[in-house]
Amino acid sequence: MAKPFDATLNALIDIRPEDWARAFARLAGIPPGPATALDTDLATTLQADKLFRIDGPQPGLLHLELEANPRTGIPRELMRYNTLIDHVHDLPVKTVLILLRPKAQASDQTGVYRRCDANGELIAEFHYRVERVWQRPYDFWLNGEPGLRPLSILTDEAHRNLRSGVDGMIESVRGEEFDAQRRALIASAYVLAGLRYDRETIDSAFGRYSMLLEDSTTYQAIVEKGLSQGLSQGRTEGLHSTILRQGTKRFGKPTEDVTAKLLAIREVAPLEILTERILDATDWNGLFAEEHPAAE
Repeated sequence: MAKPFDATLNALIDIRPEDWARAFARLAGIPPGPATALDTDLATTLQADKLFRIDGPQPGLLHLELEANPRTGIPRELMRYNTLIDHVHDLPVKTVLILLRPKAQASDQTGVYRRCDANGELIAEFHYRVERVWQRPYDFWLNGEPGLRPLSILTDEAHRNLRSGVDGMIESVRGEEFDAQRRALIASAYVLAGLRYDRETIDSAFGRYSMLLEDSTTYQAIVEKGLSQGLSQGRTEGLHSTILRQGTKRFGKPTEDVTAKLLAIREVAPLEILTERILDATDWNGLFAEEHPAAE
């Protein structure tokens, strides 16, 4: 999951988890039925984002992974998750990779992952679904399950006019009969907007709705945590950009592996160290010669 926003995403899904299970089970082709959230701890060091049991005519499992940042190697991880989930629950598993914004895309996210032996012979082939939130029409999310309506403001349509997108999203949940959940959904949308928009644009679009939220403890908790994480992410992304730009001038264009290694570092401190070391390093490998735990 997108680390700087994972608390908000988890909070959003937990508001109405049955909506997420129903919507993505339908997209994944799982026969409809009652949904039950399951434990996502698969091993001592491995935890899936969200896992549901769907008890339709043919019971099955729905595994959701959410990403907001580009990172190669995710398909291999999804296959590992899928295998462990199948082993633990002994039911067919459908895996959906949910990409939250355009910059989350990586070159290996094709929907198919293949493992081959040393001779190039196919060992296993794993299929998963890739759902690119921004490519769906605004109305696809707005007219669907209420719990997913905040995703509408991440679409390309909403990106062209966020104020209008926010108006439509808030109006759609205003008509629902769940006051506390409505406020939490709007709060989640406010924080998730940071995935695609700057703070000034977000405040302009949401500002006139502050009265709907100011009494909500859920809102206060989500915004406080989400904004602090979002600001941290903004600093991190700025350092990523600086290192890539300066490094390209000094060492040439980085490989995909180098880029992935850099983007895997989420903390500000080790990135600031790299901005200093880039002045002395002679190539990309030299820059990362002294491994930092955050890059592993």
